[in-house]
Amino acid sequence: AAPQGRLLTLPTSPSATTGEPAASPPAPIRLEDVDWQALAATLRAQTGLEVSRLRVEGETLVIEAEATRFRKDLQAEGRANRVLHNRLPAEITHFRYRLSSNGLALREDEHPREAFVAAANDRRFGAEYEHSITARAASPAPDDDASAEAATLLDREPAGFNWGFSPNLKQNFGGPDGYLYQLNLQLDALWRTDRNGWFSGVATYQLADNYENYEYIADSDLPRVRTYVGDYVKETDLGITNLQYTRTHQFGRDWYAQAYGGILEMMYAGVGAEVLYRPMNSSLALGLDINRVRQREFDQQFGLRDYSVTTGHATAYWQSGWHDVLVKGSVGRYLAGDIGATLDLSRRFSNGVSVGAWATMTDAGDDYGEGSFDKGLYVSIPLDAFFTTSSKGSTGFAWAPLTRDGGARLNRRYQLYYMTDDRDPEGYWEGIDKVYK
Repeated sequence: AAPQGRLLTLPTSPSATTGEPAASPPAPIRLEDVDWQALAATLRAQTGLEVSRLRVEGETLVIEAEATRFRKDLQAEGRANRVLHNRLPAEITHFRYRLSSNGLALREDEHPREAFVAAANDRRFGAEYEHSITARAASPAPDDDASAEAATLLDREPAGFNWGFSPNLKQNFGGPDGYLYQLNLQLDALWRTDRNGWFSGVATYQLADNYENYEYIADSDLPRVRTYVGDYVKETDLGITNLQYTRTHQFGRDWYAQAYGGILEMMYAGVGAEVLYRPMNSSLALGLDINRVRQREFDQQFGLRDYSVTTGHATAYWQSGWHDVLVKGSVGRYLAGDIGATLDLSRRFSNGVSVGAWATMTDAGDDYGEGSFDKGLYVSIPLDAFFTTSSKGSTGFAWAPLTRDGGARLNRRYQLYYMTDDRDPEGYWEGIDKVYK
């Protein structure tokens, strides 16, 4: 195989040679000469790694960061290997990436520097390098005193505030009212108070809709927890669909939790909490959420209606290993107070697209009305399928033939299972070919 890309060489110190200048590319001879703030900024710009801490443990540089750009973490780590190799002296022989999400430690990946350089120069050494990479569960919090040689070089809180505008299209088709749509301009903002806490908010301005055609309200003895959707859309053009504070916590290597409160979605406000058990290298995860919510006024501001309910579910997640199908089974109490279960099957393709379907049966029985039970389909598409830049974000749509009140779930903005996607080891190794890109 021919050498790939620009030739990389290990920087050397004059003390290790006959005093001749360091080999190209140049690198600082001493760790004390490194501008760590500038290095963290370069990693963010070129790799999408939001660095919170940099530590040296013996001959290993530990990079504590959140991966924000590339869908495959190995692509971000491969790019970071190049940046670090060009900036650090030869005494650093390993790069260890300690990846987290919203303050939750997920995984540690270690790359031998010399093996990476050899593989980057000549793919014939690729297999040896790839087998030298290690990925393991990350401990909740590293101990600065764990090693006498450990030293913290950079320790900073994540960026405080960011925001952006985007279009948003909500659709419903296949029901008695035909095709319904709502096109909004959406303002999304987030302010981090620290590594484990943040305020989030979403405001929407309605550009166009045809919900004047929404008239189908079938007979039902259940509380109207979702069939007021037409009133929410028609009441105002400018609404707040999310304004909440969220805080995460890690109880152990495999236990994650979050608590949240505020305006949780277009129709409900309240408080809630979730806990998730997700071991590394396991296809099974178990979660539990509980929420106390109250229905909002139709104008989507700060007013509340009389209806309130306690809702929550116990959920099992199983990576079946069959064509990348994820099976989710939930049992619990829904917004209308009915009790039942939901089965959700989805498949994620290699290009990042996910397709799924769900069905919910509850004890509502005849009270549910036409349709008998809740069901639907959904599609999620990665944003980088539409743009030339890489992104971890996605967009999509769901289709449910009838908007009914039975089997209705709270639309929680953040869910721990998807927040901890990096615990899936198969997803990590699927990106091995991208480590050179």
